[in-house]
Amino acid sequence: MFSAPVMNSVNNVNGLTKEEELSLKVKQRVVELSAVNEKHKENYLNSYFDDLNLSSQEPDWSQMIIHAMEFHDFSDCKSLLEMMEDGEFVFKYKLELEGKFEEMLTWFITVKLGISTRPIPPNAADNKKVDLLGLYMVVERDGGYRNVTDNNIWPVVEKDMGYEYHDGEFMRIIYVMYHDVMIYYYKFKMVQGRAPDKEVASVV
Repeated sequence: MFSAPVMNSVNNVNGLTKEEELSLKVKQRVVELSAVNEKHKENYLNSYFDDLNLSSQEPDWSQMIIHAMEFHDFSDCKSLLEMMEDGEFVFKYKLELEGKFEEMLTWFITVKLGISTRPIPPNAADNKKVDLLGLYMVVERDGGYRNVTDNNIWPVVEKDMGYEYHDGEFMRIIYVMYHDVMIYYYKFKMVQGRAPDKEVASVV
């Protein structure tokens, strides 16, 4: 076998090979940049990254995944709920997740449970739409439905949601109607792993 010849001839003037000349030029460039003051270096780097234009073209994969999600069986709901276990993630993508959370609840309530009489999202007495994602996150933060109920924290939940209902009963009813069965089913599936996907409409 023959290998390709390496073009590394010697310069007759300075006695350096092509590799040595290239290495010397790189070293000289490093020295030159080191001699430039900090402001000029900052301008040089900013110009370089502006030319790359990374910030405007780099796709936000998390946002793309959220928008692409559809709900056809409970495993799709499970995927979204698992994503939402990261509070920082929810805070960053709250606008995108609000609509997707309502889509998930719509599928679960109308298709999985067969209930078609619940508006999504529901409205409060002042015709203000209830933030179903916000309600879910607040209740999870406070330990879940059982803990909130046992410790009578619903008035705090209601206050955190921006309402003035003194007994918290309104938010508790909304949670029971829209969240409770789905969250129970989600946690059941988490514990059971590959448990059969049984119908749960009978418990509503």
